[in-house]
Amino acid sequence: MKLLKNILMLFGILLFLIISALLYDLAYYDPSYINRNAFTFSVNNLNSRKVKKLFKRAEKLYYYTAYKILKKHKEFWKPEDPSIREKLPKILKIYGKKDNFLPATKMEEIEKNFSNWERSHGGFHSLRFSSLKKINQSNVSKLKLAWIYNSKDGKKGIQANPIAYDGLIYIPTPGNHIVCLDGATGKEIWKYKVKRGFHAAKRGLLIWKDKKNNIMKLFFSNDDQLISLNAKTGKPITSFGKNGIIKIGSSPITPTIIDNQLVLGTTRPAIEVYDIQSGKLKWKYYLRKIERTVFNSRDFKSGNPWGGISSDNKNGIVYLTTGNALPYLVGVTRPGKNLYADSIIAFDVRNKKMLWYFQETCHDIWNFDIAAPPILTTINKYGTRIDVVIALTKLGNTIILDRFSGEPIYDYEMKLAPASKFPGEKTCKYQPSFKLPEPFSKNVFTKDDVTNRSKEDKDHVMSIVNKSNYGFFPTHELDKNTIVYNLSGGAQWMGGSVDPYKNILYVTTNEIPTILKVFASHDINKNFEYKVSVGKPSMLEDLNGYPGSKPPWGTVTALNLDTGKIIWKVPFGYYEELKLKNEPDTGTVNFGGATATAGGLVFATGTLDKLIRAFNSENGKELWSYKLPYIGSAPPTSYEAHGEQYIIVPASGGISLKFLYPKLVEQGDAFVAFKIQD
Repeated sequence: MKLLKNILMLFGILLFLIISALLYDLAYYDPSYINRNAFTFSVNNLNSRKVKKLFKRAEKLYYYTAYKILKKHKEFWKPEDPSIREKLPKILKIYGKKDNFLPATKMEEIEKNFSNWERSHGGFHSLRFSSLKKINQSNVSKLKLAWIYNSKDGKKGIQANPIAYDGLIYIPTPGNHIVCLDGATGKEIWKYKVKRGFHAAKRGLLIWKDKKNNIMKLFFSNDDQLISLNAKTGKPITSFGKNGIIKIGSSPITPTIIDNQLVLGTTRPAIEVYDIQSGKLKWKYYLRKIERTVFNSRDFKSGNPWGGISSDNKNGIVYLTTGNALPYLVGVTRPGKNLYADSIIAFDVRNKKMLWYFQETCHDIWNFDIAAPPILTTINKYGTRIDVVIALTKLGNTIILDRFSGEPIYDYEMKLAPASKFPGEKTCKYQPSFKLPEPFSKNVFTKDDVTNRSKEDKDHVMSIVNKSNYGFFPTHELDKNTIVYNLSGGAQWMGGSVDPYKNILYVTTNEIPTILKVFASHDINKNFEYKVSVGKPSMLEDLNGYPGSKPPWGTVTALNLDTGKIIWKVPFGYYEELKLKNEPDTGTVNFGGATATAGGLVFATGTLDKLIRAFNSENGKELWSYKLPYIGSAPPTSYEAHGEQYIIVPASGGISLKFLYPKLVEQGDAFVAFKIQD
């Protein structure tokens, strides 16, 4: 009787754990729903440390039992047999869309006013283009310093370019202030202190004219807050949330607006929509798709839209680019494709549904996510104008998709990728490879890329390469280097600039290989789960600390979107010590960005030499430069004040460069403006 009682008790405990686990899954994952409040009220409670610890213990018991009893689980931990992939086709051809396009957006509707800078990256379409042309090829040599503003409140680095409206400048500072400046003089008009958070408006601000109340309003994110200010006074909009602040799901990016609704991507990851007047949450949609397998995927965290968001306000569609899934570099605990990480996503806000997605990297274990906001424009192709969305990648690819269907405009290939040598790691069999548009940077490291600046340098780098994995989507091995172009490769969070009249893309790029390394921290045979520690990514360097690949290491590229062909490509930046040795410009790692103007100019910054440069947009010839007090840390902004055109650039040394060169890069606090002066 006592034995039966104990059995029934154990059965009851097991049943309780199973039911609790099911409820936990429902609450924790919230798979792509809208307004299902019944499952959201208890998420925080269920995510408590005590509850998580309880489920960890239950899971460990489950893994132990499953590993000992089930053949399926034992098979899961075996490395994939490479011969299986060898029998598959090497290439799968994916054909681009060539007909049945919807009527294209009229040019005047793309951006109503290119002279103002209403949102980070220039506007709702993230074109980062100015129609102002008072500064042009003929007079850019007369461009001189107009003013410098120093907030004197910190040296954390700045990643947001200033916005401008009707001659006023709005900037986030390193010390968590939002400041309004006179665009002509740099004089401070007001200053608002954000009381907490790491970096308010990290990726930029949004200004919006509230016609109902006849007032200009600023909106920006601050970690788990969305804040609204009166753009004239700097005072909080008291009718918005609680004294101008509402609680959100944490977001580093600039919100956008659809039908008087604030739309933003959050790190949940989700799309969240708020009433623009009251700040009340209207609905949210979770960007997570769990692919259940024999291995539990509870630790899987999909890519959040930290790269940014753009919007087609006429059609009520937002476009997002998402980051890589976690855990970083190792995907054993997140089997499958990991949707919707590393993706471009189109979401119909009016009908509350996802239209399509395009995954750029499948089951990412390299940090190949899309770091910049998508760009919306039109191109001329197949005898018609086509509405497109453009994503720029760390692999140097320009992905151009039909804005409404998500179909690629250019053909591309799905190439067979190598099998993983990790126990339990199931990488995707195929990964995309793009020939058109032409890659604007190197994307696959080979031995041919190794530096040849000297025999000693070449031998040193080659000794590292010979002990490493590299090539097309190389897989990791424990305690062995993997070399890829990612940390400082291709396009980063700065994105690109598009001239919508000429259909030319301008992008600053890096071509510097990164070393990744993974170390084992637990033995699966003892713990029945696979945990690893990841080494800090570092650049592949020669004996003198320069990149271990052939230059150029940094470039500015002009790409014709209609043809997919590169028009010009020039080195971007130089090392002072190499210039003194009369070595040709090598380019440097850069995290600043470029901005194109109707004056036939491309302004770019972010190089180690601290220069802001102006290039001829037609041929890439450098026409002007100026040495900033610190490295330019965000794309330049073009604006007009009192009838004159200005260029302003944040110069703070930057966050990314400080991470890569902690001893070399000095962080500061300067916003530098220029205008034509005789």
